[in-house]
Amino acid sequence: MNPAPEHTAAPPAPAADVSAERPAALPAPVPAPTLRRVSAPVRFAVRLSRLSAHALRGQRILQRHFPALSAAQQQQHIRDWSAQLLRLSGIALQVNGTPSQTPSLVAANHISWLDIFAINAVQPVRFVSKSEAASWPLIGPLVRGVGTLFIERQRAQDVVRVIHQMAQCLRQGHHVGVFPEGTTGYGHDLLPFHANLFQAACVGDCPATVQPVALFYADQRSGRFSRAAAYVGDETMVGSLWRMSAAAPLRVEVDYLAPLRAPTRRALTQQTRDAIAEHLHQRLRDSR
Repeated sequence: MNPAPEHTAAPPAPAADVSAERPAALPAPVPAPTLRRVSAPVRFAVRLSRLSAHALRGQRILQRHFPALSAAQQQQHIRDWSAQLLRLSGIALQVNGTPSQTPSLVAANHISWLDIFAINAVQPVRFVSKSEAASWPLIGPLVRGVGTLFIERQRAQDVVRVIHQMAQCLRQGHHVGVFPEGTTGYGHDLLPFHANLFQAACVGDCPATVQPVALFYADQRSGRFSRAAAYVGDETMVGSLWRMSAAAPLRVEVDYLAPLRAPTRRALTQQTRDAIAEHLHQRLRDSR
């Protein structure tokens, strides 16, 4: 039940960046049928109402039942709640590959506020998020209740504290999630990756691997790339939901790639970025 706040990721750290090549040209959007665009206001209103009720329902579960549940039961609730949120948003879920069953640092490309839900619908992880998300209306209690690790992005040294928290969570058997780009993109290419939080998987007594996850939003019918779910710049969640309501039906593909190990955070960062970039570029070629 971990909602995806805007730009959930680690703070930028220029000295630790792994530079990206020049982004590819943005693929043309898939136009929605005229009838779907005409009916978008009704669809938008229904989805907004149902998603608001779903968020409140999640809060009640956290307050009344969550503390008494076992870890396995809590994870099942998070999976079910996240999968239902995708359905209420009109997003189909397609999973390729296998999530690691051992503690892992899950590193994914970042496109939408839906990204965390898409991953949590398959295998719940403890995401790193900016601290402001804890105080957001409706969303804040959900973020706090599912074990999110908060980072003070205004404090440069706070990343050290969060790395220690991440390493401890990994040693305790949890999966921890990060978006190394540090912000959202359209999903057709990658931004530079920040390497700081990869340090948690390089701690000497930490057994974790890094599992790259490639997220891809596509038109359900054609399988072509869609940017309708992108949550970039000054976009709002309401505006994003409106655009998805007017677009052709979408699916999010969650592709689990081979786990990685490397002795340094820079090597891990580069290998992770290379794996995700190669997968995304191949997926785009296949959909043309």
